[in-house]
Amino acid sequence: MPAMLKRLFLFSGLICCLVSGLWGQQFAQYSMPWLDPVQFNPAYAGLDNSLSITGTYRTQWTGLDGQPIGQRVSAHLPVYYLSSGFGVEVELDQIGARQLNRFGVSYNYQLVRGASVWSLGVSARMMQLGMDGGLLRTPNGQYEDLNTIIHNDDLLPAGSVNNSSVAFGAGLYYQSDRLEGGLSARNLNEAVIAFPGFDYTLKREYHAFFQARFDVLRNWEVFPMVYAVSDGLQHQTTVGARARFRENVFGGAAYRGYSGTTSDAVVLTGGLSINDKLSVAYAYDITLSNLQTVQSGSHEITLKYNLRRRIGAGIPPPVIYYPRAKE
Repeated sequence: MPAMLKRLFLFSGLICCLVSGLWGQQFAQYSMPWLDPVQFNPAYAGLDNSLSITGTYRTQWTGLDGQPIGQRVSAHLPVYYLSSGFGVEVELDQIGARQLNRFGVSYNYQLVRGASVWSLGVSARMMQLGMDGGLLRTPNGQYEDLNTIIHNDDLLPAGSVNNSSVAFGAGLYYQSDRLEGGLSARNLNEAVIAFPGFDYTLKREYHAFFQARFDVLRNWEVFPMVYAVSDGLQHQTTVGARARFRENVFGGAAYRGYSGTTSDAVVLTGGLSINDKLSVAYAYDITLSNLQTVQSGSHEITLKYNLRRRIGAGIPPPVIYYPRAKE
């Protein structure tokens, strides 16, 4: 992250977030990635086997001034005629004076092999970054008059500034009855968003996600999973599992840490099917880092809709038990 951006976060009261190891928060962080893998892997688009729409709202570190707030909506569906999948997404990510919005499309080609599917996908996202200079404060600034912002720093804006750039991604995904997962990369071109006095460089991110399904007793299923993110220098790993009863109600827990030595949070999740098309899920993060003394946890809620009806003509994929279908 550019030194200029670190200064901006310092002046807006968010340096504690960066010191805690939140390297990956250039992009929004979510606690239930298994509900919507298309957010980090374009190869997943269409693998819900019908029109799938997911909306998520997250408020992180409740009670902390300038806390991260993320909102996103994605929609994707299979295009059987082309043996492909297509998706669109919108995301708003706010941290203090900084707001990073993205508008993206995903496309993939799917290869059916027996009872499994291999998918290779690409994505393009318009990344729009905005800074509200009116929320920034410097040690030598003059702010007595609420209508006049004087930072006494030529590099800091007094008002709102914004600019945009395009970022590209790619991914590979595998799905079968008992196992699924994939590898992907976001911002392959390391897009630069230019501002007067400094440039904001979006780091390349690498993602790995794997999940298995096991039948337990008669009506229970268990889904262990691992999700890892890295920029090549620092790493974030989430390991956990959830159990589902009669394909309608689930609950689980996960541990998230940074670079193998720093604990971030324990994530508790739960959800249920409202009907055969709509489900709701909730996650609560119990913070383990030093931030636990200045905030009261993170909350995340997700609504997921699946049309559950074949769209279009062509050769459909094999019938695969899909563990997220009713969550």
